[in-house]
Amino acid sequence: MISDTSMMLKKVPVLLYHHVNPQGFNTVKPTLFETHIAHLKKRGYTGITFRRILTHDILPEKPVVITFDDGYDTIFCHALPILEKYAFKAVVFMLSGYIGKKNTWDLSLEPSGIRHLNQEELTELSKHGWEIAAHSLSHHPLTCMSLEQAKYEIEKSGAILEDLLNMPTDGFAYPFGRFNNSLKKIVQQSGYHYACGALKRHQLPETCYELVRIPVYRIDGIRTLEKKLSYPQIPYDEFLKLKAISSLSKLTPVYQAISKKR
Repeated sequence: MISDTSMMLKKVPVLLYHHVNPQGFNTVKPTLFETHIAHLKKRGYTGITFRRILTHDILPEKPVVITFDDGYDTIFCHALPILEKYAFKAVVFMLSGYIGKKNTWDLSLEPSGIRHLNQEELTELSKHGWEIAAHSLSHHPLTCMSLEQAKYEIEKSGAILEDLLNMPTDGFAYPFGRFNNSLKKIVQQSGYHYACGALKRHQLPETCYELVRIPVYRIDGIRTLEKKLSYPQIPYDEFLKLKAISSLSKLTPVYQAISKKR
């Protein structure tokens, strides 16, 4: 059993999903997602939230945190029933400026009918013990904004969720994983207890405001999932693959900049 809250936040393996949907590019099919979760359960893992780490002194021997970025309705439709089946909880990093809206901020290759979670769905996830954390308002890179703009995005995104769910927003995820020391300081001063940043290998984060998550994609089978669970000792081939796929996200800020000029 593990009781050191700060160290647990840094060491627990954290898996990062986006969509759980039969179709799309940045998705994991529901059948594959269930295969992942069933394997985790078989291996003795317990799916917990960051909030549980923050509020409980004693944790399961093999915890894992399942996270979803951006907050799409496919999470509610496909991921929730699977996680309920295996008694896993999860964390949604919600894009607070797009609650109930379709994705117009991204160079998206996903099916056009997908939208972001609405108020009722977020409330229901919270009732099921899921943690709803903040992921900014607009999903623009905070490192490209003035500190005043970034501060507004950081503070407002959490405040919206607090008003909606009537509970504190404990965590924050930097859009595209991009952050610097100034942004870490703003997140901490805004009352968040942790924040998630970019992928690292062979090292634990220095603070709880740059936690590492391991992306999971539709091409990842059980053998690859096991490589991810070896964090922070991720095999070099898996690390290179993750960096290569993640680099495609750099196209979105370019798309956002072009769209803004139109």
